Amino acid sequence: MPRRVGLLGGTFDPPHVGHLVVAESARVDLGLDEVRLLVAGDPWMKRTVGDASDRVAMARAAVGDDPHLCVDARETERDGPTYTVETLEALHAEEPDVDWVFLLGADAAARLSEWRRVADAYRLARFVVVTRPGQPLRLDAEADRHVERLEVPDLAISSTDLRARYAEGRATRYLVPERVDGYVRAHRLYDR
Repeated sequence: MPRRVGLLGGTFDPPHVGHLVVAESARVDLGLDEVRLLVAGDPWMKRTVGDASDRVAMARAAVGDDPHLCVDARETERDGPTYTVETLEALHAEEPDVDWVFLLGADAAARLSEWRRVADAYRLARFVVVTRPGQPLRLDAEADRHVERLEVPDLAISSTDLRARYAEGRATRYLVPERVDGYVRAHRLYDR
């Protein structure tokens, strides 16, 4: 039976407990062997704030020694914009016997029709949209045919809010893993 690996893409700027809850919920509920935090390099649809090396280091700190979670930094090692389909093609070439499950949030899923070669991406991985209880999911007809849904616990935590909290000196404890908090503070990543 082939290994089943989840890919949780994101900028992880910074990674927080909400990311880890999504990864663990997907691993257990979808029967995945592992989940990789796929750190975006230069995502063409989203602006990043933090340096790629810091975001990779924080993602590694977030997963710590969890045997079911790891970090994939391949997109940060490529020049130019990164596209999911190209990452999936590379993964298939490297690990052809893996069943890939691409995990994404409702905001990203709502824009799937804008993705580069999305039809090819659908053939390369099972797409699972992570939803929150009671949160509506609006997809176009094509995306609706190709994605599954996975409801996870609702934790109202965002990286945008966390960057503001760090900049303003507000509480961040328990919103991010302790090692991530230590990294952010030691490197003064989000200081104004």
